[in-house]
Amino acid sequence: MAIYTYDDLNKAVNNRLHNKIGKVTDSLASINTAVKQLWGQVNLRTAKRKSTLSPRLFSDVYSYACPSDLKGFGLIDIRPQATDAKPEWSLVPDEEFERKKSEGNDVVAIRDADGTRRIMISTLIDDDSSVVSELDSLTSGGGTWTLFGDGTNLTKDADNYVHGSASINWDISSAGGTTAGIYNSGLTSFDITDYLTAGSAFMWVYLYSATNVTNFIIRVGSDSSNYYSVTVTSANDSTAFVAGWQLLRFDFSGKSTTGTVDDDACDYVALYMTKAAGKVSETDYRFDYLVLRKGDIWEVNYYTKYPWQSSAGAYKQDATTSTDYLNVDADEYNLVVEQCVEYLGKIVREYEDAKDASNTLNNLLLPSYQSRYPSEALTYASTYYNFGSIGGDWWTG
Repeated sequence: MAIYTYDDLNKAVNNRLHNKIGKVTDSLASINTAVKQLWGQVNLRTAKRKSTLSPRLFSDVYSYACPSDLKGFGLIDIRPQATDAKPEWSLVPDEEFERKKSEGNDVVAIRDADGTRRIMISTLIDDDSSVVSELDSLTSGGGTWTLFGDGTNLTKDADNYVHGSASINWDISSAGGTTAGIYNSGLTSFDITDYLTAGSAFMWVYLYSATNVTNFIIRVGSDSSNYYSVTVTSANDSTAFVAGWQLLRFDFSGKSTTGTVDDDACDYVALYMTKAAGKVSETDYRFDYLVLRKGDIWEVNYYTKYPWQSSAGAYKQDATTSTDYLNVDADEYNLVVEQCVEYLGKIVREYEDAKDASNTLNNLLLPSYQSRYPSEALTYASTYYNFGSIGGDWWTG
């Protein structure tokens, strides 16, 4: 579909400006600016892209990787890959999503924080899962949880937890080793077979301090000599470890294997951190709710903020060579030309040409295009008051 190069656009604009484009100090930068201005005004149909949601969609897991080229809040749809059924999404502010996410009522938000974008999703799905341990007592899941590495002072904590009625609390001793955590070699037998190819283990961890924590490791298997091991260096949402609670996701697709595991009769799990030897004598680390999930493959449909692609098909925010292609079709190309003539015309002082281009673009071409191809992006809406709850517990009027 991409048939027009930067060189084609440059020649078309130069022709409209009476061969004066050479007077522009940096025509490449100026054309890139003009193209991005148009991209900000309209959602072109050729700007639609599709990517697989990462990771798979899971029940009770809300944060997912956002396509790096998502244009603003330009989500079109989130749909299952293999079935026709799909939710009717409500795109809401991040704050509203936090209030509604546990209701499973098909809400989605874009979270921007610390230079990172995440798609927040809440919907009901048929997700295969298996709870290994609630981690709300020292015997949760069968057997007894025991200290690993520099772990010490293992207790049940009914005051600070995420799921169920408690968490397992432990401290770091003064020993100066490089691991600390817990393990259990007598769990009620569970089958991991269905999760080994595309499944994941999820667990909540509370860090008193994230300083000098290198990674977290889970071992799952038959015993301490026969197990699968998965290492993570960030939280489920790809952010760095922080003090407080965070969800960890261990994808079995990246597992390493020690010995020979009896997949349908696992009863051994170790949960621990790798740390600096100098990380000693710290209190109140916690683990909570260890569950295996398979998830469903879903796709994100969205508008890209990248107007260009290289001759090799890589999407780009700016053109860098004469052979880069515009992501437009034939009936969209003139929109780009008029926008560039308007912008560069002012630079070379061809004000009448710039005025004519602006009039053609904004009063003729854009209205016609948008009437034929209206934006398919979800409508961003905020509910300041939950009118549906009037008459509920809080209403006394």
